[in-house]
Amino acid sequence: MTAPQFIEWLAAMKAAGLIRFDNDAAKALGVTNDTIVNMKHKGTDTRTALACRALLTSLPPYTGI
Repeated sequence: MTAPQFIEWLAAMKAAGLIRFDNDAAKALGVTNDTIVNMKHKGTDTRTALACRALLTSLPPYTGI
């Protein structure tokens, strides 16, 4: 996920009412606020991009089959 795509994801999460602030995204992703700032500048890896998709679609954490 590129930096612009991550910023777009943050905006989509806010528009959907799933987060209000960037620190809410940090909590949801299990990262620090500094990591969010870093992702806004450098983008993310595939694992984080997948987590972002899951959060935006309100997919619950995997708990087994």
